[in-house]
Amino acid sequence: MEKNINDINVPALQNYIEEIKEKPENAMIDYKVNLEWQGGTKSKVTSKGIMLGNQTLERNFSFLVDEPEQLLGENAYPTPQEYLLGGMGACMIVGYSVGASIMGITLEKLEIDIEAGLNLRGFLEVDPKASIGFKDVKYTIRVKGNGTREQFEKIHQKVIDYSPNRANISNAITVVPELVIER
Repeated sequence: MEKNINDINVPALQNYIEEIKEKPENAMIDYKVNLEWQGGTKSKVTSKGIMLGNQTLERNFSFLVDEPEQLLGENAYPTPQEYLLGGMGACMIVGYSVGASIMGITLEKLEIDIEAGLNLRGFLEVDPKASIGFKDVKYTIRVKGNGTREQFEKIHQKVIDYSPNRANISNAITVVPELVIER
């Protein structure tokens, strides 16, 4: 099999899969980010490292978040919801590109459009019965490559079944809050 398909090193992926079959603890990955308020509705998000198995991976990437002017922001950066949906879509793109590469499919195009809506009456406490989260998330995937319809449908189903960020949005997860008040 060709080494790199769609810029994915398929043999390296296969070796990693074999490794985590033998050492399940190497499959555990933990993420850390820090957020700092930047005034108004702006915040700065900085990645603080990843633990992959027993390896510490240095990460020091930052991005800024804001709201539109209508929601008291300066419209300077994407909203938290845009980053959340972008994270889901990017995770699915990884699933599609890796899935296609494993099947020997060369991609020419891979795009995802995502739409989701919030009812701000819930967030702004105008209507206590209004949902706070997304009412639904809809997405369309456009893919072109040398695979068959059946192959793309198989990849599509695997992405639905195994995309971590898709699962994070579509399934309930435990969130553990802690408040520290500094004086």
